[in-house]
Amino acid sequence: MEVIQRCAGRVAVIGAGPAGLAAALALRRDGLDVNIYERSPELRPGIGGGVQLHSGAALLQDLGVDLGFAQPMRRIRSRAVDGSELLKLDLPSLMDRFKMFVGSVRQPSGDPASCTVMRDALLRAIADQLPPNSLFLGKELEDVKQTSHGKVKLGRILSVHDFDLVIGADGIGSLVRGMVLQEVDKKPRYTGLRIQYGVREAGARPTGCEEEVHQWFGEGVYALTATYGGLDGKQFEMLAVVFRDDSPVAENANWNPAEVKDSCLERLQAAGHVEEVLELAKGCKRYFELGVCERPLGFNRWHRGRVVLVGDSAHAMPPFLGQGANQGIQDAVCLAGQLGKIGLASLDTSDSAKMSSAIESALAAYTAKRLPPVALLGLESGFLGQVETLPGPGGALVRDNFFRLTGGSGVAGLVFLNGAIARV
Repeated sequence: MEVIQRCAGRVAVIGAGPAGLAAALALRRDGLDVNIYERSPELRPGIGGGVQLHSGAALLQDLGVDLGFAQPMRRIRSRAVDGSELLKLDLPSLMDRFKMFVGSVRQPSGDPASCTVMRDALLRAIADQLPPNSLFLGKELEDVKQTSHGKVKLGRILSVHDFDLVIGADGIGSLVRGMVLQEVDKKPRYTGLRIQYGVREAGARPTGCEEEVHQWFGEGVYALTATYGGLDGKQFEMLAVVFRDDSPVAENANWNPAEVKDSCLERLQAAGHVEEVLELAKGCKRYFELGVCERPLGFNRWHRGRVVLVGDSAHAMPPFLGQGANQGIQDAVCLAGQLGKIGLASLDTSDSAKMSSAIESALAAYTAKRLPPVALLGLESGFLGQVETLPGPGGALVRDNFFRLTGGSGVAGLVFLNGAIARV
């Protein structure tokens, strides 16, 4: 009797954020059959804010994603509301200085890959590289179960298949994480910081600063302004206002634009913020507010059996180094690389134990590669957010001297590069 070898390669990705879509794209390039399941009924335009990309941009371009709409990012300027300069990073000069380390964040032309994009445009750019029949929207996950023969079943998602591998990319409130780490109703930890976001079409920021990210520091209130590339070639400007509030708050604190706008303007005026920030705040049409939450890393594992976590599902961190999307994309590429080393697409499914062992080794190698750099970035980002929002005149003095010292000594540049360089 002829024995037919059945090959592995059926993968489910839960969540259609940057990490999930990038994982699907990287795995499909290796010949795997990948479906993405997203609970939202559509990838809606005009939702969310902007993101910074560094290594993430270079890795996505390697996967064939067109980021021609992105706004190049060349400088970061940090100032107090009295106009005094605290820190200035010129990214081309910084990368020239450390050119032996920064190949993963430079374009073939030698320019930095760093750029800013609106989140909805980023998702659309990645999704456009995937087959239309691979993305299933409006699919709510109920549970994840390992079967007796090693495969994985998804509860409530209407799929006739079992899967050889399930990737949890379902964000900070990840249901898949609960299965992997066996956490029951364990919610993300609120850090005591909140962010109010305002978004508008470009035109309010000073002429000539499109390639610059500006940080403005008032007493206890930090504001970031930047220009972002968006859908249909449009440019947008975003304001992010960070402040302390120890009262318990959900991650999605307030999506009432009028309420958030009034509160934001009042807060900025009380902190003596500059006209550049106030004018942008007044002109923003879309506002929302989020509580800054984080997840403990789970140093024991990011995987269990044939289920693995990427992005915020594994390591949600505060956003103060602009690394969330970048690290999720790095996770995706690293995971695909480790699975490629074991040849997942060609493994024989008839030997379940052997196949599970091979997958386990790949997932363990992925975790070992990615956890150390992510752990360091999470600590740095959390620390930075606390420094940036120190209360009172004494806190402002400590903050300003911290930025002057780290900028003047070159430490700030090294911290930026450490986060920007791909470790996959």
